[in-house]
Amino acid sequence: MHQEASTTGVSRRALLSATALLGPAAAVLSTPVTSAPAAAAVVLGSKAATGSLGLTGTVVGRHRNLFRSFNLTSSTGVGVIKVGSVHYLVTTNTGDRADTIQIFDTATGALHYRASTPSNASGNFVHDGLGTLWFTSGGALMKLSVAQRTIAQIGTLPSGVSGLYDLVRDHRGRLWAGTYPAGVAVCLDPATGRELTRTPKLGTGNDYVRSLSVSSDGRTLWAGTGTADPDLFRIDVDAPSSPTRVGIPGRGLNSFVLRTATRGRKVFVWHDDAKGTEIVSVHDTQTGRWSATPCAMSGRSLSAVDAAGFSYANAKGTLMRFRPGDEVLTAEAVASVADKYTMHTGLVGDDVLLVSAGNSSLSSVRITKDGVVRPAVRHPVVLTTLDTQSMVIDRATSTVYAGGYRGDGLCATNLATGAFAHSAATAGIGQIEGMMVDEGTLYVGSYGSAVVVQHTTAPGVEDAASFRQLARLGESHLQSRIFAWAVADSHVVFGTVPEYGYRGGALGTIERSTGKVTVYNKIIPELSIVGLAASGHTVYGTTSVRSGYGIDDWSGDAVVFAADARTGAVLWKRALPGLDEAYGPVLLDGKLYVATLDTVVELRLSDGAPLSTFVLGSRTGRAAWNSVDLALIPGTKRLAHLAGGSLSVLEPATGRFSTVLTGANRHLDFDRDGAPWVTVGNDLVKLRLDSALGTASTYAAPSVSPFIDVATTQPFYREITWLAAAGISTGWVAANGTRTYRPLQAINRDAMAAFLYRAAGSPPFVPPKVSPFKDVPTTNPYYTEIAWLADRKISTGWPDGTYRPLQTIKRDAMAAFLYRAAGSPAYTPPRVSPFRDVRTSQPFYKEMAWLADRKISTGWPDGTYRPWLAINRDAMAAFIYRAAVMPR
Repeated sequence: MHQEASTTGVSRRALLSATALLGPAAAVLSTPVTSAPAAAAVVLGSKAATGSLGLTGTVVGRHRNLFRSFNLTSSTGVGVIKVGSVHYLVTTNTGDRADTIQIFDTATGALHYRASTPSNASGNFVHDGLGTLWFTSGGALMKLSVAQRTIAQIGTLPSGVSGLYDLVRDHRGRLWAGTYPAGVAVCLDPATGRELTRTPKLGTGNDYVRSLSVSSDGRTLWAGTGTADPDLFRIDVDAPSSPTRVGIPGRGLNSFVLRTATRGRKVFVWHDDAKGTEIVSVHDTQTGRWSATPCAMSGRSLSAVDAAGFSYANAKGTLMRFRPGDEVLTAEAVASVADKYTMHTGLVGDDVLLVSAGNSSLSSVRITKDGVVRPAVRHPVVLTTLDTQSMVIDRATSTVYAGGYRGDGLCATNLATGAFAHSAATAGIGQIEGMMVDEGTLYVGSYGSAVVVQHTTAPGVEDAASFRQLARLGESHLQSRIFAWAVADSHVVFGTVPEYGYRGGALGTIERSTGKVTVYNKIIPELSIVGLAASGHTVYGTTSVRSGYGIDDWSGDAVVFAADARTGAVLWKRALPGLDEAYGPVLLDGKLYVATLDTVVELRLSDGAPLSTFVLGSRTGRAAWNSVDLALIPGTKRLAHLAGGSLSVLEPATGRFSTVLTGANRHLDFDRDGAPWVTVGNDLVKLRLDSALGTASTYAAPSVSPFIDVATTQPFYREITWLAAAGISTGWVAANGTRTYRPLQAINRDAMAAFLYRAAGSPPFVPPKVSPFKDVPTTNPYYTEIAWLADRKISTGWPDGTYRPLQTIKRDAMAAFLYRAAGSPAYTPPRVSPFRDVRTSQPFYKEMAWLADRKISTGWPDGTYRPWLAINRDAMAAFIYRAAVMPR
């Protein structure tokens, strides 16, 4: 038997959105994270000593509603109803609660009523023929009156159910719906939402009854299931305990019956075949035989049966009709239409209505039964805000790109001006899971079927020609989502999560010069690839035991690995005992860092062996695909860790960290100045990280010295321990774990640079590729700090172009450094020197006098300053501490 593949035309993108396939349960990517109770954090290697970094975060900028659009939830979330003599177009969209229901007059296009819901609208509604609608929103069952323009919650979801799908009414007026994850059909009281009865679980290993339709007499349900054992079931609404499996010929396993539509004596069934290709099969309810669909059906949409016995479908730009009451279906053309892909085919009186949806637009066309196409009617949709699903900043152009949860397309916002744009309707982008910017090119991972889209950023997102689809991995590799991205020398690299019912992600590469895509499928068997980083031609990856929907999580441990981006060859891989997910990774100082919900783990770069674990909190949650973000703060040696709504900054070198923001989402990136931007709700906020120096005046020295060579009674004890607490200097660590500060050791100019840089809060700074000093190579351990000093004009070095990093710093030069580090404040030095060994005419007089004026240095009791004396580490601690508490 031949079965024609269906035409997937739900916006050409929304059809494969999470809701179109499975409802919101499939699209929810964040796993609930709790702070307590939680099991003790898993420690790999040694447990690193941690302390407070003393940073705080202040919101200093905000862009509201990062993703704005109008996206229909699915082809079942739009339909034509008649109330009295008026036909209305009812739409449910993917917005975040506000204006999720929008109802239009089909004749004029005018907005009749818009309503908000407690949560996202689930997508399907049922009409009683008199103007009352029922639908679900999150865990709520809703009732809406079209005539009275009212909406109310009447109940909550039944026990063991987190999603209801394809609501229908039976001959008694009761509501029926498919469910997740119970895998049953439930019957609900339309007045209270109370469960009246339910079927047994339909099929083996199924957690979805995703599609449901009812016979014209309201007595028989036709239910489609998924995922392990997708099939069609017949249910007598008056005897639901005894469903009958019908058996779809040639069905694919680990997939879904995507939709059922009962018309006349036929049941039209959208499902995957054994090769994973979506097709439409037709079941005759009288003979039990199956046949092919008589024509393609855009948008999985087929009109109701009209008075003449015809149903209508948009078949790739031709309106077709046939009589589903006939045993043999024969389609005939009615008219040619402009849109090959439409969301809905309905009936308005004697006419057919085709509904088309683009990004942020909605229109309809009426066609008479004799083929006259009337002018299109535009419906004035209200744009809605969608939850941010993904976010990346192009630092070169100060543009943030965002994808919306259950939203099609790409939104762009200029960080400086706030200018907003939405991608062209033909961009071919659905819900975006992850993105990567690479020198004027944006790479996008679109859900479902793991679609790889390339966007040339210069023309802007509204330019349709700037988008190019590079690959689609759903049918070919059974991959669904792309979260992880990295840029290697010759390739852009991405990692995937598999399709429904499958385990094992893929590592994909894109040649930067040609755009050629190569996929290394199931490179780490059973695990999803959720994080990537690259150096040279080597790509490092992290994984999660979370599989595709419809299959249990893998029972083993998460794995970290390294592979060659040119060949896909795995260079090494290592299981991380006790971890079910790991994110990042980040390369820093020759080590690899990965993150969990509550830890950052330091790994050996050569083989992934765990070295130490930094415990940041106590959070727990089911393994997911994107619940943690770990990133290197540009221009620093600090890591930003975002999980469970909390953003923390960790300094691995010292083990100190601070939580600088709570209530965040899960998206983090940095602008060209290195400032962090984080999604909070539907907004994007900019943070300023404030230095720990502000705590110096209230600092209380510990009763036990952190250094074995610094007694609590010795001079400058408070200042030395404050320096350690602020992360400015933590001294040396011996093999037995004890620390020394070496207070009487003279400080060199390279270490002085490090002290000042850290005292300033380790600000974001990207050092130049060419050193500003001829005796400081870019490989110097303190190169960033020394280059920062030069960039801020704190030190210009010697006239011969040297910095002399290993030379001890003298007290006069130290005064100059501190003065410039304070911003070279306006100051007129006295005519008489405050120090008897410092002349008013000598170099750095002004700076030394400023130090005395601000009480940063009072010199010796004999009235001298001793400008050419090398400064020791204890005195340096005192100077920096006093500068920190100095009135500003």
